[in-house]
Amino acid sequence: MIPPRRLQRLVQVAASPQCYKAYLPCRQYSSNALDFETLRTSMLSRPEKLTYDILSPTPTHLLNISLSDFLPPSCHPPIFNPSSALSSGLSPSKATPPQPLPEAHHLVYFPPQLPASGLTPDGTDPFHSPGAPFDRRMWASGSISFNKPLLVNRQQVVCRESLGDVTVKGRPGEEKIFVDVWRRYGEDDGFVAGEEAITERRSLVFLRRRSAEEAREVAREGVRDGRVVKAPHKPTFNHTLLPTSTLLFHYSALTFNAHQIHLNPTYCREVEGHRNLLFHGPLSLTFMVSVLRSQLGKDERVKKIDYRNLAPLYAEEPLTVCVRQNGNGEDMADGHKKWDVWVEDSRGGLCVKGSAVSNSA
Repeated sequence: MIPPRRLQRLVQVAASPQCYKAYLPCRQYSSNALDFETLRTSMLSRPEKLTYDILSPTPTHLLNISLSDFLPPSCHPPIFNPSSALSSGLSPSKATPPQPLPEAHHLVYFPPQLPASGLTPDGTDPFHSPGAPFDRRMWASGSISFNKPLLVNRQQVVCRESLGDVTVKGRPGEEKIFVDVWRRYGEDDGFVAGEEAITERRSLVFLRRRSAEEAREVAREGVRDGRVVKAPHKPTFNHTLLPTSTLLFHYSALTFNAHQIHLNPTYCREVEGHRNLLFHGPLSLTFMVSVLRSQLGKDERVKKIDYRNLAPLYAEEPLTVCVRQNGNGEDMADGHKKWDVWVEDSRGGLCVKGSAVSNSA
């Protein structure tokens, strides 16, 4: 076992964005030794990060435009009209009162504020990373509670981000490190836990890097893999779309996301072992919320959603977003409704599994 003081040296983060690389270990882990407790203690000591943004209508408007070719009109937010938006652009009347930010649209605000030199080798934020050789990051699961609306009123809001837990799974040499990221969004950075407008948990998994030959072999096996896990239910509503590389680029740009698995096909094949660009985890979540929204009543809104990414989705391959009301269509005692929402690939395989709760606005 590597001595703890040699394994990890965490330096104080300075004001310069480049200094976020100080979160990464100064030494790499050996192939068969991982001092997990030292790693966990070090990661959980990273200070809370505050990211400020202005709730301008531009990001949510551009997200609506980006999704408009891939969703039927019933799945668009009520405030978005594709025909008028595409012909006249964003020109709201000064008399129009501020509108609530559509659910899941907060994901295109509060981006990582780092230059390319401050990112990890795969183009991601080092704040979440355990360091080399765990250089491959995937979005595993998460949950979002929409506690109260954030208004698109051009006012400053804040995201308070911290690491909630770090766990390791797998045998020595094949470990997977799971990192829970908590993000709380509110109008004032002085809010206390429980008072935020949106509460979000993201579970990221970090995997050991692959050699070029390992990546090519994994890609070949993925093409040959005939296993399909089906959803346990039939949907009451579904929508099929063909995600393009342009859609993935637009979403990466809106989220200031330089993760190479969404942008670089060569990187996907030769480093990660995937046959094509990967569909973003938060983008699949956005589609799930959008399709679910189409099944809600006029005064209903999504209150909470939990989801788990089970298998990759790829650009240029059809996917289907599915929804069904849980509990035989009956409302819960408090008037809320439960929903199953999931995403299938072109073979009908279950790739994202979710459950949601809606209530009256």
